[in-house]
Amino acid sequence: MNNAILINKPSLPGLELEEKIGEGGMACVWRARFAGSDQLVAVKILKQEPTGNPEDRAHFVEEARAMSKLDHPGIVRCYGLNQYRDVWYYVMEYVDGYSFASLLTRKCHLPEADCLLICESIALALDYAWHNFGVVHCDIKPENIMINTEGVVKLTDLGLCHTFHLRPNEEIDVTEQVLGTPAYISPEQVYGDVELDCRADIYSLAATLYHLACGRMLFPKLHAEDMLRAHCDNAKQALDPRRYGIALSQGFCQLLEAMLVKDRSERLSNWRDVYDMCLEVEKGTLFKPRAADHPSSLKLES
Repeated sequence: MNNAILINKPSLPGLELEEKIGEGGMACVWRARFAGSDQLVAVKILKQEPTGNPEDRAHFVEEARAMSKLDHPGIVRCYGLNQYRDVWYYVMEYVDGYSFASLLTRKCHLPEADCLLICESIALALDYAWHNFGVVHCDIKPENIMINTEGVVKLTDLGLCHTFHLRPNEEIDVTEQVLGTPAYISPEQVYGDVELDCRADIYSLAATLYHLACGRMLFPKLHAEDMLRAHCDNAKQALDPRRYGIALSQGFCQLLEAMLVKDRSERLSNWRDVYDMCLEVEKGTLFKPRAADHPSSLKLES
């Protein structure tokens, strides 16, 4: 099928594809219906370009299998992986709504209350995924967090985990493929010398929330390689988001700071703690100042 899959509407058994609603480097997503049904679904189709990365199919299959295990209201459901002729695809829940990346194109930033709702929703969803199935998302970012018309926050694109293979003090080879996003990636994903756990996602969610709360990434105006180094460099710290003139509580900023500690052994260690801390922020709680000898990617002003 090759490039035709990018141009023409593919024909898949039992499905009526309506409109392409998304496209990434590895796959495209169509809005569709089951044949003879009014039920809307989304269909993710692996691109079949001849020059494509040979690992793409393995990552695609891994993602579908990881999503198929999960049944949680905060995670987009996957209904199964299929192959038709030379086309690999899977059918998933259709979210009638939008991603927070698209929302950022219409708004400069989100209110703190909305950011806390996102944090609580993702914390509950990934606590379920981690404790029941050992799933680490590895690519949390605004594009992968959606909200439907009923106000339910949903996480999509689970199961992607690929890291750089280097040790501290070695050069980062940015020619390697990483299924993560430099603006939001955790330091341990960059180093790639440890087994990842939920703390990597906790860091990435905080980097995402920082972007949503103040409309700027942690380390703006840097090339990908420099962004990766900034996450790992103890001397590199983002500005207090309130410096941008955004009304944010001290407790919320302390939450982000705790989630963004560079050394994962000193970072918030589980999703339940993240969720509980969100509830305390909503009550107006202020937290004990973080120890200065455990650098965070966020520098708060006193």
